[in-house]
Amino acid sequence: MHGREEERGQLKRKLLAGVSINMPAPRRIGKTWTINRLAGDLKKDGWVAIEVDVEGVDTQEEFSKRLCKAVEAQLSRQDRFKSHLSQRFQNLIGGDWSGSAIDALGKMDAIEFLEVLISSLNESEEKSAILIDEIAYFFLKCAERDQEEAYKFAYSLRRIQQGSRNVRWVLTGSIGLNIVAKRYGLAGAFVDFETFMLQPFTKREARSFLRDPIVQSQINHIFDSTDEDFDKMFDELGWLAPYYLKLVANETKPLEFDQDRQIAVATFEDFSEAFDRLLQPGRDTEFCVWRGHIEKNLASTDQGLAFKMLDLLSKDRDGEAMDTILAMAPMAEMETGRKQVKQILAILLNDGLLRLTDGRYQFQSGLVRRYWKEYEAE
Repeated sequence: MHGREEERGQLKRKLLAGVSINMPAPRRIGKTWTINRLAGDLKKDGWVAIEVDVEGVDTQEEFSKRLCKAVEAQLSRQDRFKSHLSQRFQNLIGGDWSGSAIDALGKMDAIEFLEVLISSLNESEEKSAILIDEIAYFFLKCAERDQEEAYKFAYSLRRIQQGSRNVRWVLTGSIGLNIVAKRYGLAGAFVDFETFMLQPFTKREARSFLRDPIVQSQINHIFDSTDEDFDKMFDELGWLAPYYLKLVANETKPLEFDQDRQIAVATFEDFSEAFDRLLQPGRDTEFCVWRGHIEKNLASTDQGLAFKMLDLLSKDRDGEAMDTILAMAPMAEMETGRKQVKQILAILLNDGLLRLTDGRYQFQSGLVRRYWKEYEAE
């Protein structure tokens, strides 16, 4: 239930139907875990599944190198793939080519190299999928360094994708590819990708996760709880992602036991005490990822205003209405100011940091709100 079986099944069905996917998901939600398991599912069904993480990469040459290494690791022993690749390199570079594919990257343009690599993958007998993690970070860094290069590379990838229809693509990232693409004029390069949003756990999935024997074996104190007390804790936690569920579970120290005294039973009070422990000084590393996320996801011109909004919203668990948020924003009386505020709020909603309930913008997680109010708000 909590193993993302339903989502993995949906993704696999779409790939089988020829659909390539853009799967944005905030950090700590289990995105990388999910695509790892998806790759395993595909391999069991006879697919070639290539996994690549490009966070920290900002040039097309390094992007090509990482993808090449991943492809070679999967297909270096397949004669048909090697033969097709070698023949293409010979035609482009000249002479008999018997070296590693990565050696050819220094002798030809990165785009041309990628086209050879993907077309060779396209010609292999197995169905193929390329799963690229944190691609939005790559395009963000690439565009910040050289927007024209990012533009050319994005549209070159689109051309390569369209020319190799037997290869499916899954693009994932903890910042929105659509947001980065819109900011730097790259949106048209990804119109063929269908968006698939990975959501936090439902309460039922979260209970299943915390009761999983494997998860229980990894936390400090093995325990269970009633559905009611679990759900009350979930209401306060708000953001039902595996990372935060495990974080709270690790700090839960139940004092009560079941009737047979075989297993500890956590109450809502135990969970509340766990929240308090997590908010003690020195625990900020578990939450500061959100500040870094904003700094990476928003343009520098928007970051200051975003932090002011979050400072305001952290004061009250019920959040604030749009009019109140607009009143504290510079140039709020101007249409450009209102538009900027709305765009920033949309990004924070999309990232899962905020939610909109009955017309009020509020922190998705009560725990993160308390952290922000205590340690981040000015």
